[in-house]
Amino acid sequence: MNIAPFDLKSIETALQKYLFETPDPDESVRVLLENPQLLTDFVDNLFGALIEEAENENLVKFYQARRLLLQTVKDSISKKNLALLLMIKQIESKKEKLAKTMGKPFEFQNILDKVQAWLEAPTREKGISILQQNPELLTDQPERMFSHLIDEAQQHGNDFFVRILRTLSEFFRVIRLEIGTNKTASKDELKQAVEYALEHTDFSVFIEGKQPAIFIA
Repeated sequence: MNIAPFDLKSIETALQKYLFETPDPDESVRVLLENPQLLTDFVDNLFGALIEEAENENLVKFYQARRLLLQTVKDSISKKNLALLLMIKQIESKKEKLAKTMGKPFEFQNILDKVQAWLEAPTREKGISILQQNPELLTDQPERMFSHLIDEAQQHGNDFFVRILRTLSEFFRVIRLEIGTNKTASKDELKQAVEYALEHTDFSVFIEGKQPAIFIA
């Protein structure tokens, strides 16, 4: 198989989990959404190579099924959705460090946890349900939380993370403005608001430089 070792190393843990530690399709989808580096042409080509080299018919069928699921998820998620997944992974990786630098319990931890739960929802319908169940996400609380995180990130000179946070804050601001004062919006209204926000948020930070490129391939 003509695959560079360093490329395999960067996805090895996530790929192993997807292949061998997901007993049902829902769990498999969750792993893919939590590891958007798997939703790339590179991994799709890797499955093609595995299928070609597999000598056992059952193994061929196994790889084919996993590849089909990966392709289905990849095709159903837009590049902007993948950008959102990258945003939340960036936030996750820095939450503990930010909490330590603040020197006290994080004021908006509850909101951040709910934002994370929404972004990691395996389906659009599930995401809408989370918004309905947590109407505080339709207020200015997410924006105030991101403003707080932006201030902290600026103090540490992390300009790229600042831009990520600003993009996500703008995304939630557009949703809030679309919903207005209607905190009991229907699923259809929430779906329209989310789709509108995806179309009217500037995601250009995710197509600049090498860092985010793998996530939107």
